[in-house]
Amino acid sequence: MRDRRSSASWGWIAFRAARNLPASALALAWALRHGATVFVGEDLFVECSGMPRGTYGRGGTTVGNVWLHGGLGGERRRRHELRHADQYALLGTLPFLALYGLNALLTRNLPHRNVFERWAGLQDGGYARPRPDPQGRTRTARTATSSSA
Repeated sequence: MRDRRSSASWGWIAFRAARNLPASALALAWALRHGATVFVGEDLFVECSGMPRGTYGRGGTTVGNVWLHGGLGGERRRRHELRHADQYALLGTLPFLALYGLNALLTRNLPHRNVFERWAGLQDGGYARPRPDPQGRTRTARTATSSSA
């Protein structure tokens, strides 16, 4: 007999992959065009590494179920980006992109203020804790390999 939690997980994995398929297909085509090394995990989340700078945002970008980056990798970073894939699936591609963009605009693109980055896990995403500047405003210290949706 199958574990109920296991079948629920596979149900979500299949739903996320299907819901994100159009965006994922475009991202994968983009990655292949730019020479990415592609790895597909058991959870159908696709990691495209080795891409040249300028072909993805910040330290990495997730589009649908595809994570584009230059080589930052790692399990924590993957977990953060997988949560962005969940956000795509829950909201739908266009609503997610619109809401993420609006949130980034309203928060001056500071990850610690962006609700989507917080939900994905700031530390897993490589974002350092915010620190106050001399005027008392909060700034985010980003690591060299910070990522975004």
